[in-house]
Amino acid sequence: MKRVDAISDWQVLLSYLPRDFEKLAREHRLLNTQWPNAKVKTAAELLRLILVHVGADLPLRQTVATVKEGGGVSVSQVWLHQKMRRAQPYLSALVGHMTSDIEQQATPERWAGYEMVCLDGSTVSAPGSVGTDARIHAVVRLHDLKVLEVRVTDATGGETLRRFLWEEGQLVIVDRGYSNGPGIASAVKQGADVLVRVNRGSLRLVDEHGQGIDALDWCRGLPGHRATERAAHVAHGRGKRQRTVAGRLIGFRLPEQQADEARERVRREHGSGVTDEQLEASAYVILFTTAAVGRLSAARCIEAYRLRWQVELQFKRWKSLCHFDRLPNYRDDTICSWLTAKVLLGLLLDRIDSETTPSSSRPMARQAWKLTAIVWPLIVAALLPIRLAEAAQRMPAIADHLDELDGNHRPRQVDAFRDRFYQDPTNGASANY
Repeated sequence: MKRVDAISDWQVLLSYLPRDFEKLAREHRLLNTQWPNAKVKTAAELLRLILVHVGADLPLRQTVATVKEGGGVSVSQVWLHQKMRRAQPYLSALVGHMTSDIEQQATPERWAGYEMVCLDGSTVSAPGSVGTDARIHAVVRLHDLKVLEVRVTDATGGETLRRFLWEEGQLVIVDRGYSNGPGIASAVKQGADVLVRVNRGSLRLVDEHGQGIDALDWCRGLPGHRATERAAHVAHGRGKRQRTVAGRLIGFRLPEQQADEARERVRREHGSGVTDEQLEASAYVILFTTAAVGRLSAARCIEAYRLRWQVELQFKRWKSLCHFDRLPNYRDDTICSWLTAKVLLGLLLDRIDSETTPSSSRPMARQAWKLTAIVWPLIVAALLPIRLAEAAQRMPAIADHLDELDGNHRPRQVDAFRDRFYQDPTNGASANY
């Protein structure tokens, strides 16, 4: 059958992938090129199946039917499901190579001598699920909004600075979830500095004599609404194994209107369990940083922390426009593969965006959101092997293929159980029940 898709669009997407994407597929044993009857012999064919399934949010049956009738390989939905179960390491390798390539190609603009980076995590849940099914953890460079590193974990993957590699000259800006001694020590040991919002329940602060510091009590004496600082150390470990990381404790009293808004957020988060101490603490911004005072003053640290919302906007773009939160199933292995493939598409989107729009003319996230809304549908269209002009004549063949797929699977577990239950006269149930 003649291929009817726009080959050039798909080839454009492939050109943005790491050059060794074929080799990586073989290394991860997703391709069996020695098997003479193998239906899928190239990583490009495999990736098209996966990315159509993920990018266009198509179920497995519709995916394999669309690709086949568009002139692609012919496989079953079970085959694609099995590949999805095993694809996550390969997709993670592609994501790792792409973020590594971005970091090598771009010359970072320095902010007070630092490469400003933000780390944050976001939870993803499948429809009808109770709780979290997976997590995305991403490091975003602030001056050009490039994703430097991203990891996909299951629901147990917590927020920690130890999950990533850091470099000298970076200032890592993170929220309360990363406010713990071992994580801060890990980043500092690698040569980076940190700017973290203090979580009073998990971060042990001590003075130069090892005496504990009550951050909230110290903030009560802050003068007016200007940033104030004092020397402080973060302690981690116990007894003889206790270690400290030197830095500064920075406090800022919010203006009354902002303090009221912060207290309202705390009430929404904690409901009836909110305490008076939590409400009082919400009126302050309390930070810890290892940055030297000669490089970043207390006021500049407050300004730098306010830039952290950029990474939150990255997750909002991914979820609202790229549909990162439409998990199609409940298996942990296929959920991780599906989500990692979404991240791969998100990185393709960012790379295409950055090459078509000079970063120097892009005012951070405001334009990125608008451009993403335009480019994402074009990527989905490039993935699909059928164009609108041929859709009318192709739909009957796709419908026939779907009927064939539906008729070639074993009875579903519930249906099979119901048939056995009603047909077995020994179970005491009536066939007319």
